[in-house]
Amino acid sequence: MKTRILLIVLVLSVLTTACSLPFLGKKENPIPPTPTPDNGLELYYGNGMQIMLPRSYVAEDIDSALPSIVAAIKNFIGGESSPLAGLVDSLEGNIGWYGYDSDKAAVYPTRLVILRNKTLAKLPISMVTMGIEKMLGSQSALVDSDDIRLGGRDVTRLTYSKDDVAWAAYLFKEGDHLWMALYVTTPANLAAELEDYGLSVSTIKIDPVQPAP
Repeated sequence: MKTRILLIVLVLSVLTTACSLPFLGKKENPIPPTPTPDNGLELYYGNGMQIMLPRSYVAEDIDSALPSIVAAIKNFIGGESSPLAGLVDSLEGNIGWYGYDSDKAAVYPTRLVILRNKTLAKLPISMVTMGIEKMLGSQSALVDSDDIRLGGRDVTRLTYSKDDVAWAAYLFKEGDHLWMALYVTTPANLAAELEDYGLSVSTIKIDPVQPAP
């Protein structure tokens, strides 16, 4: 279980230092969203889930981005020879959605990655968050935790802000998985858009029936 929690911490750590990673500045071929009524949001389908986001968001092809993500994480933990290197081997199947907000001028764009994990669903979310905070070490003092209701679900929200980097992670259980929607952004955007992040997380549906093209 500790290794699964560590994988989430690794993703947080790598994305928290995202401004130095080349793959986060690369724009892949966009996957067009599905038009919806004019409420300012669009419907995006991912791997076993759907979410409504501002229409400025661009979904990226995770197959193209994943090698860089995996390489960055493995480099972070000590390379291929690290005993932790195998933790990222199944990362692809655990990513529900991946993309960025093309409408935000910043050092790097606001990014959203949605992760799922079946093993961690067996643990109380409070234990998972405690494990994350413990493994973040001294940085855990900068993490705020709130239990909130979004879209009829009990959700734990973790937020972090320091210097030029901030993130908000939303954790909940559904469909035999623990899900985490992670926004990586700037402190200014986090302060201004936290309510919007929660609104989008409240629209997540697991295992939706996707209409035929």
